[in-house]
Amino acid sequence: VFWNGHEPTQGQYYFGGRYDLVRFIKLVQQAGLYVHLRIGPYVCAEWNFGGFPVWLKYVPGISFRTDNGPFKAAMEKFTDKIVSMMKAERLYESQGGPIILSQIENEFGPVEYYEGSPARAYTNWAAQMAVGLNTGVPWVMCKQDDAPDPVINTCNGFYCDWFSPNKAYKPKMWTEAWTGWFTGFGGPVPSRPVEDMAYAVASFIQTGGSFINYYMYHGGTNFG
Repeated sequence: VFWNGHEPTQGQYYFGGRYDLVRFIKLVQQAGLYVHLRIGPYVCAEWNFGGFPVWLKYVPGISFRTDNGPFKAAMEKFTDKIVSMMKAERLYESQGGPIILSQIENEFGPVEYYEGSPARAYTNWAAQMAVGLNTGVPWVMCKQDDAPDPVINTCNGFYCDWFSPNKAYKPKMWTEAWTGWFTGFGGPVPSRPVEDMAYAVASFIQTGGSFINYYMYHGGTNFG
């Protein structure tokens, strides 16, 4: 879910055209598939500004992705907006819809490692905020070994057979099975043999894996 696409101007939301999130999820449901709704709001995803709207950097006193009041207020407002839309359309599995999982934050663990206590406080806040929205489905944090209960920590990478969640009751999940890698401007186009991808998936399942999301399954560009 790209914040900069849905709120290009502060307080003015857009869900038309290719940003019609509700329509997209209903199409997924019609196809008999499930949805892992990765709200972010920081998404990385090789997307401009990590999905943050440009106006966010001009909010007085703001500091991104840390224990900062202005940032947390803006993040919570957007997250609540998306969750409320999904609830209104009864799109969570707990309401009979296709959304079986939601994600808050994105690959924040390595950042937390270097930033220390303010980052850990932010992680705890983000988890509590998300769970408090009462979606009726689990929340996950990827690349977040210390994801606070009941949030599930998950693996992103080329191989995740080695991975174990931080509590025995949590399922072993692979939220980004990297099918390739991004192409740097003017650089070589990386590729991954399909046989290697198939082996990695089989090994993950053999070692107790229960969920796999291919990233990317098709295409992708950041328009940069």
